[in-house]
Amino acid sequence: MVVPFMVLGVLCLCGVLDDVAINATMPALVCGYGDGGWFCMTETSLVEEIAMLGLLISLVFIALSREQDEDEMTEYIRMQSFVWSTWATSIVLALGILFVYDLEFLTFMFVTMYLYLMLYIVKFNLAMLRERKEQR
Repeated sequence: MVVPFMVLGVLCLCGVLDDVAINATMPALVCGYGDGGWFCMTETSLVEEIAMLGLLISLVFIALSREQDEDEMTEYIRMQSFVWSTWATSIVLALGILFVYDLEFLTFMFVTMYLYLMLYIVKFNLAMLRERKEQR
């Protein structure tokens, strides 16, 4: 399910789905900008929320699912992949903080939110593939 939600998220970021509206009244933690106050009900389109939650849940399920042959080595590779992903995402985030500004920074942060899990999944699967080839 990660691919449909990723496509939906990219379409939302590109503005293709700006005219598509699944409107609902939702509770909001922060109301408006400035003097809007806290905790209110607001009218919003749910397309972005569906894309973001669907992508997050899909990536978490992929990242934390157990392997069929899970053992100590798999746990070690998983831990190393998490550490590598943390470092890589931190470097990308630091570069973004230094070189991305204004409204583009908000888009950058949206993408960076999911980058951690995506990098982990790629690194872990490549390391597991390498390990399985060595075991043969």
